[in-house]
Amino acid sequence: MAGYFILMGDVVGSGKLNSKKLHQDLRTILSTCNHDLKSEILSPYTTTLGDEFQGIANSLHSIVLSIFCLEYLRMKYQYIFTFRYVAHYGEIETEINRVIAHEMMGPGLTRARGLLNKKGRGQNHFLFDLPDHMLGKILTRLGDVIVGLADRWDRKDYPLILDMLAEQNNEKVAKKYGKDRSQIWRRRNNLLVEEYRDIRGVMIDLTEFVPEGNME
Repeated sequence: MAGYFILMGDVVGSGKLNSKKLHQDLRTILSTCNHDLKSEILSPYTTTLGDEFQGIANSLHSIVLSIFCLEYLRMKYQYIFTFRYVAHYGEIETEINRVIAHEMMGPGLTRARGLLNKKGRGQNHFLFDLPDHMLGKILTRLGDVIVGLADRWDRKDYPLILDMLAEQNNEKVAKKYGKDRSQIWRRRNNLLVEEYRDIRGVMIDLTEFVPEGNME
């Protein structure tokens, strides 16, 4: 059996949300990510249960790009929910479905599903379960930092935060919001936007040269 890079996720606290709207929002964000990262994905991210999704990426690097694409879209659309992710490298017995991430079986999918279904306090929002245990541990810990930073942010500030992530020139951002440069500088520092950018960059860089093939 061949090994593949599996990404699964679910919505944190989905039981408190409107299920119909959540399903629509989840379909929107997954569809957009599949379109934007088409070349990075083997089997497109697809809802499995009402609040869960799965897909197969080309590489570990593609998984990290996918996670940050989903995080970007979640903030862009100002959704009220957050995701929990499980990234796993494991075997899939059946042919990869390149149209929809259904009707596939294998111990890799079973393992990832088991990790995703572990609930309770202290569960990582970013969990990397990899043959290279040290790399998985490092990425998981960096993910914890990312979550800690993003948890500081109010949903109403998402547009400003995304603009600050996209543009490091405070004067340009200030002009868009009718503020002065020093106000944007203070907001950037108080919200730890550059720290988020740096951690995101480290996670992307760490996985860039991990081969697409066998990780064993």
